[in-house]
Amino acid sequence: MKYQFGQTVTLLNTEYKPAGSAIVCNYEESSNKYEVDFTYPDSDRPNKISVPAERLVLLQDNVDGNEALIGR
Repeated sequence: MKYQFGQTVTLLNTEYKPAGSAIVCNYEESSNKYEVDFTYPDSDRPNKISVPAERLVLLQDNVDGNEALIGR
């Protein structure tokens, strides 16, 4: 399991571009998918969705203050 329960990650859309932040809720080992709470841009409530592990990344600050995607 790459990510932990309650961890905030960045969800990538199907084109692997950042879609927004999500919170890890569960790991489905048999399918290598994570259940996450994700709030769609047109909604004010989070939805539990299941996504492949490769569509989740961590954000880390670079030395110059820019953000870089890591974890793929």
